[in-house]
Amino acid sequence: MIIQTYNNKNVGIIYFHSDWLQRISKEMRENIPIDSKKPNKWIEKVGKEFQKELFMECYEYQLHFWAVCLREVLSDSYIDHIFPVLFYNYPIEASTTYVLAEAKDIENMSNKTLDKAEYKAFELVDILRLNKGIITSNYQIKLVPMCSMHRHPYFHKGVDMIYTIEQEPTGFLKDKFSADDKRKGPNTTGIIYPIKEPAIAKQPSYSCIIKEDFQDDKEIAYIACGEYNLVSKKGDDVEYSLENSYTVVLRDDTDISSAMKLCGVKSKKKPYIVSDKKEINKEVLMVDSLTFTPEFIIDSSLTKVKL
Repeated sequence: MIIQTYNNKNVGIIYFHSDWLQRISKEMRENIPIDSKKPNKWIEKVGKEFQKELFMECYEYQLHFWAVCLREVLSDSYIDHIFPVLFYNYPIEASTTYVLAEAKDIENMSNKTLDKAEYKAFELVDILRLNKGIITSNYQIKLVPMCSMHRHPYFHKGVDMIYTIEQEPTGFLKDKFSADDKRKGPNTTGIIYPIKEPAIAKQPSYSCIIKEDFQDDKEIAYIACGEYNLVSKKGDDVEYSLENSYTVVLRDDTDISSAMKLCGVKSKKKPYIVSDKKEINKEVLMVDSLTFTPEFIIDSSLTKVKL
């Protein structure tokens, strides 16, 4: 049985790069096959292209990822710095209100991608050590399986703004996990509670929501919600302890031309933090930029969609 508890003693800081999110959004939307069934009766007479567009506005998708965790052990708590290193998808069923992925599909893809995840983990740790000057011996380094990411449709809109580290509004709105996302049944594992057998004590587990919005007439994928749990075995039960979670999305100047830079034009894009907790001190963050690209194993042949 899965048990949810609430601790808020430890801190999980999860780092994404905005470029990774744009790639995930693009590849997942291109690879999801749309079958011949009509999503709704009222669009029976429209063409397939409109059906596909409506599907992507209204339906959900899901994928998981391996991550490296650098754990700082304090006197009575942890600070976990978590970096995705490999994203993968698998067979799912999707509707306007849920995504259903079988645990065996997730575990199979997780096991199949372990070697590549380990390779990318070594690459990331080297970048942190050599390029960022991180003293990795100060941390316990773990490879974390089955962190989850799923998409909420456009019409799921929050009201709370997401801000940059400098407390400037981004224009993006927060979201939250639904009751379906938090189901704990044996056949619905995979969104918030993917781990049934933690490999280590207090194993980090992270889940998030990816969404899209429009800024300057350009569609932008962003993280709208994230939760960080520590997973432990308690007899026959698995305990998920909800802790302080901060999702940091790094953004750089890759869309600013060299000529514009010479003219003194600066990018308005700055890293933003998604959290329901109090503001975090910038000094706590491990990095504010990152030259690393995870592995992406996104394959349309692994995805099934039920409309």
